[in-house]
Amino acid sequence: MPDEDSLIDAARDAIGCGDSATDWRIVPTEHAEVFAEKAPSLAKNLRGECPRGIADMYEDQNSRAVSARDNFKRTVALADNAVFCTASLGALLLMAGGLQEPLSSLGPWVVRVIGLLGVVVSGLAAMWLRRITSGGFANEWASERAKAEAKRLAYFKAVMENASHTPLDQLLGLEYTRRFLLDNQIDYFEQRGDEHRVAAGNALNKSTLCVFVASTFTGVAGLLSVMQPHLAVVAGVGVIASAYAALVISQSAVNQNRQNADRYRATVDQLRSRRLDLDVYRKRTASGDERAVQEFFEPIFVALEADHKEFLKIAEQRESAIGDMVRRLDAEKEALERNSEVR
Repeated sequence: MPDEDSLIDAARDAIGCGDSATDWRIVPTEHAEVFAEKAPSLAKNLRGECPRGIADMYEDQNSRAVSARDNFKRTVALADNAVFCTASLGALLLMAGGLQEPLSSLGPWVVRVIGLLGVVVSGLAAMWLRRITSGGFANEWASERAKAEAKRLAYFKAVMENASHTPLDQLLGLEYTRRFLLDNQIDYFEQRGDEHRVAAGNALNKSTLCVFVASTFTGVAGLLSVMQPHLAVVAGVGVIASAYAALVISQSAVNQNRQNADRYRATVDQLRSRRLDLDVYRKRTASGDERAVQEFFEPIFVALEADHKEFLKIAEQRESAIGDMVRRLDAEKEALERNSEVR
């Protein structure tokens, strides 16, 4: 009869260290083929109706979540950029109005064209924002993603519960869930946390630079207007820079970059801390303790479920960012209307 260390080594060797690029996929039939030789009992477990059924449900739910995410992000990007273009066209309209003399006979036509473009773009922005707010896109994405992640956890729970009570099969269930859930989630949260952290830093740098450009051009416009009044239109560049700063900040707020970076870091810390106890639970499992596997993963399931709840709360903050976008559009439309009166 193999000793405990031999059982642990056999289970670890059968499952392997994993690949973060592909291990996020829940494909029990493919996994069963991979482990058929080294872990036939696990392969039989994965081919069972319960794991395969939950995996199919996850696949369907995950597809809905991805579709909802893409729909939300695509529509928000269109709306946010349209609001920025509305502000930029308002600034260009003001600049064109101040350059009527140099533009000569073209001046009125330039004003009309810019004004018309401003009306069209602001209308598109209003339409896309209406779709987002009326369609509840942010809540739909959060809800579908939370359901998909719940199915992910249910799948691994089923695999562990359906394993036989022999120490080797229990160890195989532990190692399988370690690789395809614990290690994969650690890799995912670390990667996405870093991406959000970099995005938040870039947004801060860009918005700060735009504020500098806006204030500089406003000051330069004041100085130039003393020499040539029509040169005051240079201030319009500052208005566009301010609008771009608002766009960058809005994008970061919608993506919740800072909040997600902090949330992912907190979850990673919890998962990594729990993983430090893995050898203890391997020993307990190899010695025949049937409660060890469930006890090891219970805090991990709690941590991941808590993260899913936080994701749902963030949807409310996204709604707030959308509300700010609506108010920006209203302000830019008013500025566009005022500037259109300048001839």
